[in-house]
Amino acid sequence: MLEQAERLARGAGDLLAKRYGTLRRADAARKQGHRRDLVTKADLEAERYVAAHIPAGDSLLAEEGGARGGDARRLWIVDPLDGTVNFLHGIPFWCVSIGVVEAGELVAGVVHAPALDETFSAARGKGCFLNGTPVKVADTAQLSDAVLASGFGYRLDELPDTNLDNWAALTLASAGTRRLGSAALDLAYVACGRFDGFFELHLNPWDVAAGALLVTEAGGRVTDYRGSPALDAFLHGRSILATNSRLHDALRSKLAPLRGL
Repeated sequence: MLEQAERLARGAGDLLAKRYGTLRRADAARKQGHRRDLVTKADLEAERYVAAHIPAGDSLLAEEGGARGGDARRLWIVDPLDGTVNFLHGIPFWCVSIGVVEAGELVAGVVHAPALDETFSAARGKGCFLNGTPVKVADTAQLSDAVLASGFGYRLDELPDTNLDNWAALTLASAGTRRLGSAALDLAYVACGRFDGFFELHLNPWDVAAGALLVTEAGGRVTDYRGSPALDAFLHGRSILATNSRLHDALRSKLAPLRGL
């Protein structure tokens, strides 16, 4: 399953790489008229490629509308291009993210970043790898020493839970915060120890499915903001907190109470 997910991620990545540098913001359409939520023909082409190559009997949930029923036991969760704004602006922090859920558990995850020449992969119980080499989360023990990542929902000005208060609080409490524009890669960076933690609201299953497995297989911890480790809680609950495990409780204690979720 992981080998197949890697092949599909690399195939989609090859298609995206051919488009990278040829498209700009003027080439993107706004989803439902929202100025921050963009889609391009590159996103759509990559998604069609993945959808055409997953097993015919399996189910699919993909960002750009690709969805199909099938074997209820196996679901492919696909973001064909996470970091579309970066992609359009020539910023290399973008990726293909593919997660596989089987019998209610994440069993495989791939985050492939062609412009960075990095592929993160994990299978349940087998550990996490970067370009074939095992990786682990950082051993940072104090929040004051931690480098954290986060982001903000596309409809920031319409939502009661903006994450801005959390950004401010954790910027002061940590060694620094970063906003790089791809949740899937942020999670991958937690898995390999580049970031000590990641927190964000209003994400979708395709943003976090693969990355969550990377983090747990690398020795980290993933929950929603309320602390639930259940798959549905962070996959569909619109909040996710991923850390090296040692910092989890300290970081979660700094998060503001949720209002709209």
